[in-house]
Amino acid sequence: MNIPLANLTTVQASAVIGTASLAILPLGAIEQHGPHLALRTDISIATALAARIADALGDTALLLPPMPYGLSEHHTAFAGTVTLRPDTLIRLILDVVESMSAQGIDRVIIVNGHGGNIDAIRLASRQARRDSGSRVAHVMWAQVAADAISQEMSGRGMYNHACEIETSLAMDLCPEIVHPPLPGSWLEPEFAPHAAPPTARIDVPLWFDELTPTGALGDPSRATQERGRLLADLVVERTVAFARAFVAPSFPLAAPTEVVG
Repeated sequence: MNIPLANLTTVQASAVIGTASLAILPLGAIEQHGPHLALRTDISIATALAARIADALGDTALLLPPMPYGLSEHHTAFAGTVTLRPDTLIRLILDVVESMSAQGIDRVIIVNGHGGNIDAIRLASRQARRDSGSRVAHVMWAQVAADAISQEMSGRGMYNHACEIETSLAMDLCPEIVHPPLPGSWLEPEFAPHAAPPTARIDVPLWFDELTPTGALGDPSRATQERGRLLADLVVERTVAFARAFVAPSFPLAAPTEVVG
């Protein structure tokens, strides 16, 4: 089992860092997840997935302490939500990446549990490469397994927050955060096909109380632990496969290109 960095002494950490090729950073949010999931849902799922990925990679990976706060301004109409500002999150990510780089690790995989963090992570990743040469990869379960999720959700409307998919993941990875009864589906707003997550064609900031009265999307009542386990396995499998290529000094691998005329 991969021991998290925070559980080590500095002497132990020195030895572990000496063998690691990349760091894994769980990132989430503290925000409402409907009436049935705890506020720590995003960071709990991200932390559990990151631990499984680190275990599969063994000595190659250094598992960093989780960063629980994210960009959740769109959830603040619901009690308990805590949010950062975008520039705060970007700086936090860059500081962690810089700390790793100073110790010889210039590859970082952010295992992100919250869709609202994606834009900030992308900007931080680009800045880290431009300014220091560090490579930062972003893993969000809903993107890594989007094809499988799309098949599961076909014809069932919006998803990606406290929905049947995220609830299923929680049931498998961190069942203690699930609080039945699970709510059912609800009527989507008329604009949903155009501007609502996860497949919006028009980009406009929407607050969650404008999307759903409960704070949940989709139909959480359809969630099962089995669905969550299959999805988690797929996310871990695909991320581990990527990570093994990502640690190569030459990443991305450049192969000669033959021009077909």
